[in-house]
Amino acid sequence: MFTANISLTVNTVNVSVNGMETTTATKARQLIAASQRVTLDPFVEVDWSVPIDDRAFHLPPEKLPLYGTTVWDSMTPGERYAYSRHECAALCAAGIWFENMLMQVVLRHLSQLPVTDPSHRYLLVEVADECRHSMMFGEYIRRAGTPEYAPDCSVDALGPVDSLPGGRATAYLLILAVEELLDMSNRATMRDVRVHPVSRQMAKLHVLEEARHVSFAKTYLTEVWPTLPDADRAAASAFAPHAVNFVADLVVHPHLYDTLGIDDGAAIARANPRHRERIVTDLAKLTDFLGDIGVIDDSSRDVWVELGLAA
Repeated sequence: MFTANISLTVNTVNVSVNGMETTTATKARQLIAASQRVTLDPFVEVDWSVPIDDRAFHLPPEKLPLYGTTVWDSMTPGERYAYSRHECAALCAAGIWFENMLMQVVLRHLSQLPVTDPSHRYLLVEVADECRHSMMFGEYIRRAGTPEYAPDCSVDALGPVDSLPGGRATAYLLILAVEELLDMSNRATMRDVRVHPVSRQMAKLHVLEEARHVSFAKTYLTEVWPTLPDADRAAASAFAPHAVNFVADLVVHPHLYDTLGIDDGAAIARANPRHRERIVTDLAKLTDFLGDIGVIDDSSRDVWVELGLAA
């Protein structure tokens, strides 16, 4: 019979049950093999000799928070390119913030895993991936000539990982929210011929490696969620939409609009129906998955909808 050591702060899946390897352990082995086949160096895969200038968009225009507003309509093509460069830099800064949060979660998880658990090696691979991604994002910001646009909050703004309702399970849920938001933007970016080549190369690298992280987090959550005490599941389900909303709100950085002299830019962006629709669309894989495992149910879906996170 499956057993797990579960508390509010520690959610650990056993390596094996009745001699059979658990789903999470098996997934970790698969992802280790995948990382051996494809691990990318951003200082080799991205051509940094190409100037990061305003010859093209740096993100697909449809992914820009001001797209479709009267402010957007009033911009010249050159102003739109420049605005997209600043938005890409802000997204990179948010990416560094997100990766920092993710690494703290993973490192705390690692400290409580035996080295014999396949997840131990895999999670070290994931931390290494995130270190390279943060270096890549930082290089873009330095070369783009923009301010840093770091989020105006610490990575523990939601509280220490161990104090979150649902403990580590909720932390992995937040990781998924971050990765799904970035992944949807990256997939659109890497395929869009209107976008600057450096942005497209960064996006492709990120998509290839983040797919492993998403796969592990989903496997872990699927296995752990049913084992949580009822009270922990209820608290985590109630907390989740507000935490994801906090993460989604970081996509709009007020300082960016101040830098570009766009009055009330952040408020206009957040109220933009196209931007709000984009958030719902980009989180759809997450909300569908959370519905499948029971984090979102009939009693909690209205909150996700009211916060603009689900249709």
